[in-house]
Amino acid sequence: MLCYYQNLFVNFAHIKKTTDLMKATEIFSVYSWLGETFRRYGQLTLHELNELWVKTEMSGGVPMSRHTFTRHRQSMQEMFGFNIVCHKRTNSYSIADDDLHLHNDMQTWMLETLSIGNMLRESASMKDRIEMEHIPAGMPHLRPILNAMKENRRLQLTYRKFGQAEARTFAVEPLAIKVFKQRWYLVAEDHKRDTPSVYALDRMEAVEELPARFDFPTDFSVRTFFRDCYGVLRDPQCEPQRIVLRAYYPFAHYLRTLPLHPSQQELTATPQYADFELYLRPTFDFKQELLAQGREVEVLQPASLREEMKQMIRGMMGRYEDTEN
Repeated sequence: MLCYYQNLFVNFAHIKKTTDLMKATEIFSVYSWLGETFRRYGQLTLHELNELWVKTEMSGGVPMSRHTFTRHRQSMQEMFGFNIVCHKRTNSYSIADDDLHLHNDMQTWMLETLSIGNMLRESASMKDRIEMEHIPAGMPHLRPILNAMKENRRLQLTYRKFGQAEARTFAVEPLAIKVFKQRWYLVAEDHKRDTPSVYALDRMEAVEELPARFDFPTDFSVRTFFRDCYGVLRDPQCEPQRIVLRAYYPFAHYLRTLPLHPSQQELTATPQYADFELYLRPTFDFKQELLAQGREVEVLQPASLREEMKQMIRGMMGRYEDTEN
C-alpha cells in the first residue's frame, strides 16, 4: 500500500506542476469515466469508446485522440494499477485482470469515489434533489500525514481525546490510515506504548511533519492489525473470540448484504431468524453496534458477552424508569 501512495502522489504532483488544480480534477474524472466504462461494456474499440465519450459533458463533444487515450492508459496503470490492454486482433481494449484489481480495496475505493464524483457532477441540475451527509473527517490533516507516510518521517500531533480538557502534543511514527464509518484514522507508533495506537483525524488540532525519519517495520500490516477488530478499537485486554448472533427478520437480510465483520458466516436460517458466526474482539464499539439494533439482534454465544449485554440493557432500562424530576 505504501508503494501505491508513492505512485499516486508522484503522479498527482506531476499533474499539479503542469496544470492547475481544476485541470487535475478534470483528469482524474476522465480516469474514473474510463474505468467505469470499460467495467460496464467490456471490450471496446476506440471508435466505440468515442461514441460514448462524446455524449459526456467532459468531452465538450470532441472525440478522444489515440495519443490522448494512450497517455490516459499509461497514467491509470501507474496511479491505480488499472491496466487497459489492447487486443491487436480486434483492435479493441479491455481491463486486464479485473478480478485482481477488484480485490485491491484502496484502488477500488479511489476509483469508486471518483466515479461517484463524476455522476454527481453530471447530475448538477438535480442538486436540490440529492442530499449529502456532512462528514467531520479532519481532511486538512490528511495531506501532511500521507506525505509523512510516503517519506517515513515522524509527525508531531496536537491531539485531544473526548473528555480531555486540554490537548496533548507528542511525536509519532505514522504507519497507516484507515477509514471507518466515514471517518479517517491514523495508525501510528508511539514509543511510550507497547503497540501502535489509533488517532481520529477529526480530533487532531494540529499536525506537523518533522525532519526525523524512521524505519518502517517490515512486519507491520494494517490489515493484520485490524483483522480481529469490529472497527478501530483494538483493546489488548479483549481477546478475539467466537461470537454467535441471532438476527430476526427483516434485519437478518441486512446482515447478509452488509456483514458486521469479514469473518461473518451464516450458520442456520429459519422463517423467523438467521444465526451468524463471527470471530473478533467484542470491544466497546462492537457492543454499541449490537445495542443500536435493539431487539433485532440477540447474542447467543459466548455466555459472558450475552450476560454483559443483559447488564447494559438493564442499565438502559434504568435510565427510562419513572422518577421524580
